[in-house]
Amino acid sequence: MSYDLSNFQTDVLDRSQRIPVLVDFWAAWCGPCKMLGPILEKLAAEADGRWVLVKIDTEAHPDLAAQFRIRGIPNVKVFHHGSVIAELAGALAEPQLRAWLTEHLPTPKRETMARARELLRSGHATAATALLRPLAAAAPADAELAVLSARAVVFASPADALTLLASLPANMPWADDAALVETLAATFAAGAAAQRLPDSPLRARYIAALERLRRESFEAGLTALIEVLGEKPAYDEGRAKAAGLAIFRHLGLRHPLSEKFSRAFSMAVNV
Repeated sequence: MSYDLSNFQTDVLDRSQRIPVLVDFWAAWCGPCKMLGPILEKLAAEADGRWVLVKIDTEAHPDLAAQFRIRGIPNVKVFHHGSVIAELAGALAEPQLRAWLTEHLPTPKRETMARARELLRSGHATAATALLRPLAAAAPADAELAVLSARAVVFASPADALTLLASLPANMPWADDAALVETLAATFAAGAAAQRLPDSPLRARYIAALERLRRESFEAGLTALIEVLGEKPAYDEGRAKAAGLAIFRHLGLRHPLSEKFSRAFSMAVNV
């Protein structure tokens, strides 16, 4: 069976909309490529259509090698929905390569989790929770899934989110996300307990800002929170500042709202 490239658009980009496409950048003079290539072809034949292999000779297609910044070969990239989702530089023995594929190839579960992350960034935690609930029920020991579920649940029920985290190991790879959930839970608890603060128009605005953030009205909530911080950068013993930082982490630094508000937030808390 031939795995050679005929047309990049149709063989890789278009086909990756339907199934993952593993692209092997290689060259005839490359010794490690000659070791890796047959293993990839064997695994592709065994995949039974779950993913497909395309081999790109970098000598015949220097434009593609340059486009994808191939600095050394062999180089393997996994394309899915038109984008590179994983990359491997260098050759691996078959057992290690199988493990790498298992870790990086998309599955229905991983796609559902990716969709949930997109929903969270767009302010739809309830929809993300609904997507994740069946997965969590089927895999209660999956720590990554538990942390992601907690991120979705924390907006509706901070206590339930903390319960999801309670039995997870502290040194897991998703510890930073778990810490984010804990900060968000503390943020919303601060809003619920803000009546303890001195009665003032600033307190009312602070409570309103936190309530907007909990409802995922992120733009309105950040606007109001930054106004509070502009008057008192350390308001509520620093909890107001922590709330803003947590929302930026939740959205991601490249999210449009993070880019829109990060400068104003920084100016407000660093006066």
